[in-house]
This record gives sequence, structure tokens and C-alpha cells, in this order.
Amino acid sequence: MSTVTGFKKMNWLPKQSAWDEMEAARLKRREMMEQFQASSAALVSGFQAAQTMQIQGVGELAAQGVQARMDAKVKEMQAQLEERYASFSKLA
Repeated sequence: MSTVTGFKKMNWLPKQSAWDEMEAARLKRREMMEQFQASSAALVSGFQAAQTMQIQGVGELAAQGVQARMDAKVKEMQAQLEERYASFSKLA
């Protein structure tokens, strides 16, 4: 029985060349950059949608306020016309 001493690992697979390691690192960086750009684009899109919804919400609130004022004015005018009509019916 013989024992081999001094070896911490068995180099069964050949090491990558420096060029291959650089290429692998470059591809990994490119993939990470593309992923970051995609997530950034999604974030920008989300902020744009939120801003659009906020603007629409403000517009809807303004329109509701205008509608309420117009409804009040119409009711006031109807009341005035009914009073005039009632005074005409009393004359006849």
C-alpha cells in the first residue's frame, strides 16, 4: 500500500487559459449589464406609469369638482325658473 503525499488536489481537468478566463468574465459582465439595463427600463416604465396615473387622478378630481359646481349651478337655475314659473301661474 503506497500513499502519495504532497498533493492537495488531483488536476483531472485542465485549467482554462488566461484568454478563456477573460472571455468568460467579459461575457458574465455583459450579461450582468444587460440584466441591469432591463431592470432599469422596467423601473423607468413603472415610474412613468405611476406619474401618468397620478396626473389622470388629479385630472379626474378636477373634473369631479367642476361637475359638482355645475350641478349646483344647474339646480340653482332650476329653482329660479320654478319660482318664475310659479309667479306666472299665479297671474293667470
